[in-house]
Amino acid sequence: MKEKYQNKLFSILGDSISTLSGYSEPDDASFYEGVNKLQADVLAPEDTWWGQVIEYLRGTLLVNNSFSGSMVCKHRSCIIPSYGCSDERTSSLSRKGISPDIIMVFMGTNDWGCGARLTPAREEENNDISIFSVAYEDMLKKLKRNYPNAEIWCFTIPVSNYKKAKGIDFPYCYGGNHIEEYCKIIRACASKHSCRIIDLYASEVLYDTIDGFHPDKEGMKALAKAVISQINQ
Repeated sequence: MKEKYQNKLFSILGDSISTLSGYSEPDDASFYEGVNKLQADVLAPEDTWWGQVIEYLRGTLLVNNSFSGSMVCKHRSCIIPSYGCSDERTSSLSRKGISPDIIMVFMGTNDWGCGARLTPAREEENNDISIFSVAYEDMLKKLKRNYPNAEIWCFTIPVSNYKKAKGIDFPYCYGGNHIEEYCKIIRACASKHSCRIIDLYASEVLYDTIDGFHPDKEGMKALAKAVISQINQ
């Protein structure tokens, strides 16, 4: 399978989990910088989940558009277009006129963490991008329009582990809604728009973190291994 992606150009649309200072854009929105970078021992692309996946597939990183703290939805307090369905982010995955062959969309953790509304309650909310299902579909529509020849991979939200917090279980309903409900929407939107589903939640990968959510070096390896396993299926 990996021969299919040899020499292909990969772009990433992500949140803090996919950042790395010096490699993700915008650089001032990286989680993995300074103390965090050292604490996690995530120092270079080969320490990240995406660097390991791209290396395994013998591809090349084109653009890593990952923004720490960003949601797919437009949160009511968001004053800059950091949300994943924005025109700015969905059009920032090419470089110097060169478009990606594969776009990896690894977002949704912050929507779940903030308890973003899942689906519209009435017809007049069908275009409300503060709602997760509306925003996720809007994001995919824009990506398909901007990069019609790209293969889009949509990642569900994986379950994390925090070894230091012994006896504390993973908060499946952290933001008020169960994490599985967000994963269901990701699967449905990906299927509707003919995108590939990288189902990290269903794979039951458990990745180690430095704070409960952000992977350390071993956690990055676990995520990369799970992604590669999904690709090979």
